Amino acid sequence: MNDKDLNEIALFRFSLIAPVVNDSFCEHSKSEFFRNIASKPYILPDGSQVSFAAATIKHWFLDYRKYGFDALIPKTRKDLGKPRNIDNNAIRKIHEIKGEFPHITGKLVYQKLVEEGYIKVSATSLATVLRYIRDNNLKRSQLSPIDRRAFSMEFANDCWQSDTTHGPVITIDGKNRQTYLITFLDDASRLILHGEFFFNDNAVNMQKVFKKAISKYGVPKKLFVDNGASYKNDQLGFICASLGTVLIHSKPYSPESKGKIERSFRTIKDNWMNGINWNNYHNLDELNADFNIYLADGYTNTVHSALDMTPRNRFMQDYTKVKFIPQELLDSHFLHRFSRMVRTDATISIDNRFFEVPATFIGQRINIRFSPITPLVAFIFDNSGNCTDEIRVLNRVDNSKVKRSSIDYSKLSNPSQNISEGVGSNV
Repeated sequence: MNDKDLNEIALFRFSLIAPVVNDSFCEHSKSEFFRNIASKPYILPDGSQVSFAAATIKHWFLDYRKYGFDALIPKTRKDLGKPRNIDNNAIRKIHEIKGEFPHITGKLVYQKLVEEGYIKVSATSLATVLRYIRDNNLKRSQLSPIDRRAFSMEFANDCWQSDTTHGPVITIDGKNRQTYLITFLDDASRLILHGEFFFNDNAVNMQKVFKKAISKYGVPKKLFVDNGASYKNDQLGFICASLGTVLIHSKPYSPESKGKIERSFRTIKDNWMNGINWNNYHNLDELNADFNIYLADGYTNTVHSALDMTPRNRFMQDYTKVKFIPQELLDSHFLHRFSRMVRTDATISIDNRFFEVPATFIGQRINIRFSPITPLVAFIFDNSGNCTDEIRVLNRVDNSKVKRSSIDYSKLSNPSQNISEGVGSNV
């Protein structure tokens, strides 16, 4: 099992305990929550089905609360359970087929598996595939209709939404540059927690906005995003799990699920963006400064029709429930996680930069955490989640000026005799 598999299992475990981590479970007690979770079968990241004891789930929760996300990463390789006669590739294909064709019959699923070489008739029977489909609630009769009713969170920071919209094209040094507005919105109050324009809609910029929103308004219990590359990546999953935030991705082709943040974009464009002369802006700082003025003077302090009060006043009603994080701890939550093999020259590569590593790690695979915002320094972590070393980008010019320690042969006792004795013995 490689590092990616281990991290996927850790994220899966966190998804089970997340409601009790951020105190959003509906049961009367934690014990009842653990029992309810344990009463259902689950599909692991490798596609296999498994059930867990309530005590196991409670153990994960206690480990997470004491040691953080790293405690959920399996420390040893284990057989996590596989259905008989169906390998992992066939299981993944079953879920892929049912995802693309929800109402396909089990018999036709079996036929497709045979035709595409995922299973052999001599080794896997139709009954085995039908049983797997039934046990994993994949039958047509078990499919529930999609609930598209409008919803709203009860308290501020119960759930945030995030998305990106196209901004204006501004001219810089004679070149037209497309801008993108990334925002985070609180579901209960409709407050825009932070928004910022960038030239690129990517994961790093999205995480910059996320971090600034948390520093100003605390940690959300849930984060609801779409399936774009900026929002669906391993690093965002690690960040949310480390924060104790449940990461939820919207269903594909379901724009109504993002109605509130889409409505906020329309308000921003109608009330500000569409009435501005964009030729007056020559850099992102000017654009973002005016956007913040609009938020403060307009959107944030204007009565919202669905609330009968301003977004800021609605958020402040729940201010005593807000959970803040010290800045230095917040920085650590947003470090990206990598695993790297240390080269024979005691270096590793991250984002096309070489970092110097203590020579004791040569030939070993090490765990690295690194901020793409401050890319000249990284940190080595042990398997328990403790930081052991700080490493920096390799400077080959400075290294060439370092005086190396040479061997003092005078301290060796008759080196020529030692050499001859070593060569001549036991030939």
